[in-house]
Amino acid sequence: MEIQCSGSANEIYTKIKTKFLDYKAQGKLQAFGNIDWDDQSCTALAKGTGFTGKIKCQDNKIVVDLDLNFLLKAMKGQIEDGIRKTVAKALG
Repeated sequence: MEIQCSGSANEIYTKIKTKFLDYKAQGKLQAFGNIDWDDQSCTALAKGTGFTGKIKCQDNKIVVDLDLNFLLKAMKGQIEDGIRKTVAKALG
């Protein structure tokens, strides 16, 4: 899944990371599980119950690769919509 946005990879990554860490501190985003941030490559790896997801920030876009277990595959569209909304809020 690709999410179009404006800015350099570093700008987008910094905004996303800052907002996600803030959300985590507030007790939000528990469904995202554990997120490991790699500042050098502007990527994050999220692992939770039934999924793994890699977030890669590139110039003017974010690429999200999801690996869902059997039960979550039926909800893939809803999960992707939720990710898009969360990213839009983080960048907005």
